[in-house]
Amino acid sequence: MRRYRTAVLGASMLALLISACSAGGSSTSPSASEAARPAVTVGSEGFDESQLLAEIYAQALEAHGYTVARQDFASRKLALPAFDNGDINLLPEYIGSLLRELGSMPGGNALGPATGDTDETMTNLAAALEPKDQSVLDAAPAQDGDGFVVRQETADQLSLVTMSDLAEVADQLTWGLPLECSDNPSCGPGLKEVYGIDIATLRVENLTACSGEMATALNEGDDQSGIGVAELCTTQADIERFNFVLLQDDKKLIPAQNVAPVVRNDLLDAAPDDFETILNGVSAKLTTDELTKLNVQVSVNQESIEDVAAQWLADQGLVT
Repeated sequence: MRRYRTAVLGASMLALLISACSAGGSSTSPSASEAARPAVTVGSEGFDESQLLAEIYAQALEAHGYTVARQDFASRKLALPAFDNGDINLLPEYIGSLLRELGSMPGGNALGPATGDTDETMTNLAAALEPKDQSVLDAAPAQDGDGFVVRQETADQLSLVTMSDLAEVADQLTWGLPLECSDNPSCGPGLKEVYGIDIATLRVENLTACSGEMATALNEGDDQSGIGVAELCTTQADIERFNFVLLQDDKKLIPAQNVAPVVRNDLLDAAPDDFETILNGVSAKLTTDELTKLNVQVSVNQESIEDVAAQWLADQGLVT
């Protein structure tokens, strides 16, 4: 099983290096280095953050001599078949969502659930990917999952830090929830099972998940035109834009949603050792706070994804 894939120098690559040395060439010369680097096609899934992550990983590879193409898809359901058939060979993903998706597909091979524990979810994801000849590299600290947020004044007034705190005052607030919350295990059923919050007994406004509409309604306040608590995505730019408070999921209702590159094994086997080092180096620098700030630059400030990615990589010392 490949959990955190360990780079192994294949026999063909070893033969190439020995041949280069015996011929008097340098294995670190630009021509030899470029010859050892397979072409990469990185995919994204039709929304700003996914496109931004793909661009960050792509530019990091390009800075080290890789040729990288980009391909955007409208959704994960379209990106995954392209990944399976080799049209793309690198896909930044969210580990919990991907594991659930793999388990729900016809013939799905998820061997364990997505849980609130990153290591456990990574182990189960690696097991699900292994029969597909695919691997997941290191998970970033950054997570973009479902979260429940309130305004700063609400948090101060009701002493809200955790979801357990929110459970104590759930009936005092109007909730902004997506229509599908009633069937989503991370929303309605999970809130009831894990925190004892029964959405059927609450004042609820149904709004689009992780939308500007949801964030605006929360910012307006808990009155006839607004809501007091909302389900948003945890790296959504509106959280920083409106200074919302993201409540801690202290009982781990939401599955771990760390960002991690998923890679086809044929690419891993063809690439030199620095391929994984580059990607894992990027992931190590990606925190939830950093990703939220990048989303603000793209979604709120309307800066180009390419420029934001380039500046972040330079600021982190990942490219020169």
